[in-house]
Amino acid sequence: MPDSPHDVFALVTPTDIRRIRDNAQENFIKLMDKVFDRMLMLKGMRDLPKNPANLKQLLNCIRILTRLIPFVYEACPDGTSIEEIVLWTSRPRPGSGADYTLGKQLVSATIDLLFTSGFTIPSATVGEDAVVRYTIWENGVGQTSSLGSSKENVSNRIETLRLLLALCCKTMYVPPARSVAVPNKGLHKIAYNANKKMVLCLLCSLLNTSLKQSAQGWAIPYRNTTVLDPNNELSLYAMQALFIMLEYQTPPTRSSKNSVTPAQSAEAPDAEDDAATSTPSMVLLTGTETGAQNLFRAFVAKLHRPQEFDYLTGNIMRLLEETMRSNLSILASVTKQPTRHVMPQEATILLWLLLENNSRFREHVVDHNRSLRLFSVLLYFMLNGYNDPAQSGMVRTISHILHYLSEDSKFATRLMQPFDQSILPSNMRLVDASLTHADFMINTVFTLLRSSKPYLTPVYSNLLLLVRNVSPYLTQISQPTADKLISLFDIISSPAFIISEPYHVRWLIYLIEVFDYVVHYRAVDNPHLMYSMVKARSCFTRLKEFNLDKAKGELAALREKKSKLDLTRTIGHSASQSSDVALDTQLTTASAALPDHSRNIAQLAETSADDNHTGSPALSDKARGKRPEAGTLATQEAAEQSALAASSRASVASSKKPVAGQQFQPSPEWVFSWLPDLPLDPIIAVLDSLAIHIDRITDEVQKDAKLASAQSETVPGDDVKRDSQLPDDSQHATDTPQTSTETDGVSVDPTPAVIHWLCTDAMTKALPDLEESMPEIRPRLQGMSPALIVWFRSLLWSLIYASGMKPFGIWKNTHVRLFVVKSTH
Repeated sequence: MPDSPHDVFALVTPTDIRRIRDNAQENFIKLMDKVFDRMLMLKGMRDLPKNPANLKQLLNCIRILTRLIPFVYEACPDGTSIEEIVLWTSRPRPGSGADYTLGKQLVSATIDLLFTSGFTIPSATVGEDAVVRYTIWENGVGQTSSLGSSKENVSNRIETLRLLLALCCKTMYVPPARSVAVPNKGLHKIAYNANKKMVLCLLCSLLNTSLKQSAQGWAIPYRNTTVLDPNNELSLYAMQALFIMLEYQTPPTRSSKNSVTPAQSAEAPDAEDDAATSTPSMVLLTGTETGAQNLFRAFVAKLHRPQEFDYLTGNIMRLLEETMRSNLSILASVTKQPTRHVMPQEATILLWLLLENNSRFREHVVDHNRSLRLFSVLLYFMLNGYNDPAQSGMVRTISHILHYLSEDSKFATRLMQPFDQSILPSNMRLVDASLTHADFMINTVFTLLRSSKPYLTPVYSNLLLLVRNVSPYLTQISQPTADKLISLFDIISSPAFIISEPYHVRWLIYLIEVFDYVVHYRAVDNPHLMYSMVKARSCFTRLKEFNLDKAKGELAALREKKSKLDLTRTIGHSASQSSDVALDTQLTTASAALPDHSRNIAQLAETSADDNHTGSPALSDKARGKRPEAGTLATQEAAEQSALAASSRASVASSKKPVAGQQFQPSPEWVFSWLPDLPLDPIIAVLDSLAIHIDRITDEVQKDAKLASAQSETVPGDDVKRDSQLPDDSQHATDTPQTSTETDGVSVDPTPAVIHWLCTDAMTKALPDLEESMPEIRPRLQGMSPALIVWFRSLLWSLIYASGMKPFGIWKNTHVRLFVVKSTH
């Protein structure tokens, strides 16, 4: 008799299972029925806890069913499936002769095994017979004390949860284009179960177990990944089971007026951002006409106790910070294993699900005294993982979380508080120590967009929406941050970039709305940003005068030029190199359902190297001044902005050979659908007005400098004094070289005078009347389109698949269809 799951999986090979399934279907069904009948009989034995032999038999029944069920969902060679016949067709039960449905009975029996005393939960009394007792395993939500489970209880829960995941894994064997429409009967049986007590106990047990804190011993922030602790393994399985139950919804009803097929939604890369094709939350249009609801979602939505919210928030933060400290520790750098991060990805998914399903939990997170700490940690994981394709799912999940939080005005307001960079590694810290959280957020957005990674394209919309939702509350944005934001706008507003992909217009609209909010609500509070906008005024006028034919000509010329360059210098080549890094198993999720933009991003600006719109053409030569030659911080900033433009220009090479019928062809009607609606007039009016006054201030600074220089020259023997004055002016030039001017050999910086004026009431009085164009402060909400649901579902099941590869591979060598499995062997 097998002694472990390893023995069962070694004895029963995929070849053997497929041979009997395809050539002797009746025997396969009989095998399933016999194993289940034996499991049911053993489960019903009152003396099960006292009989080790029966416990061993029960575990082997669980292991065999776990091994067989994935091949039930897998398509046969002829394309048919035996799932309906094996699991959901009523037939006589072996032995009794009574009709039964294997799938329904198996789901019910598996859940009962999770709450069987002496098997998965401790006996209430010594010597108690095996009984099903619905109770919560661990303390936390809904429970104040733990059951005190033994090692055997933990091990049996792990094996039973594996069977539960196998019963619900049909989604992995459905093509992504049909994954929203095809029901998962196993999951439906659990999530829509009428037994509310069972659902509540299972929900709280999985939730508390997944967040249970393990003993750290010496409390060294490092987790050895070579041996997985049983408690950590149980936490992982519990979290995965919780995810698929909270995520599952019945397929959309045919009569739903607003239902959209995944194939239709795949045509629009950013369909999740379009309110017309998405719903306000993860509760998609479902078959609720019957009155049924996912009870797991319903109970999560009812959570309201502050102590339970503290428990959830605190433990999610703990999981993230433990990994963060582990990444920064010396042990992790010396003995780092080539495996994916286990808990941070799951922790961020759990946070997203809780935020989406419980509005009171979001209010608690926003009001929590550690909300800014959570924000900083999430940004750390984005910066830490954006260069790794294996962590793109986590980066995208975090982008959705931040976008969702940005919908709350209280959260956006709190981002104006000072940012503590001490939690970040040195390579992520910014030079300016007086930044706010909003500064760090915008710098992070700039960094990710500058990277121009193909697999991050879906993330960019969320990042720009994050900035857009926060913009009505921005205050005291620093000069480097303002320059990066303007540099980003220069790229996205370039004509060639706008017409290279249809969804680029959305990015443009989000950024225009940022500036629209600033000039109407926060002009006085952001002098540096206003000054940067004035210097880049030509970007706005260029957009106002947009010409489609000229843009097409520019794009064609750039593509022809880039096709002649060495591809090894392009971002596309760099991305392909990084994506070819050897991994044990790399999962490309939902490649057939998601649009091509997720693999061919950035056509990020196809502006030529000669088109430098980030300068200050809107100002006169006197206001622009002369750049110093010294290598300063501003030089570094300029280099970063040039890198963004260069990476954007270079990425055009990836599209120089477009697939027939797939290249976007803009039309005058398409341009007319968005260009007239851009709020450019009030922005340009404000910038034109400010430019006049800034030129005047610059003239005054120059006149004062000339006068001071002339007076110093009239004093004989005062050369030493003149020389001693130069370092101060030179220092100003070093701090803000982009606005320095040279008058008779004396370097003059008008920036302090300009910034001072922009902070005064005089600036407010200089602004034109904007009352009629005042926009309503309203966040762009996060929606869940079918395409986004396909991606999220693919992410969940790909994580389950990857974690199931070890120690013995539950789904290994099965023909999954929801995502593509790539092996390096």
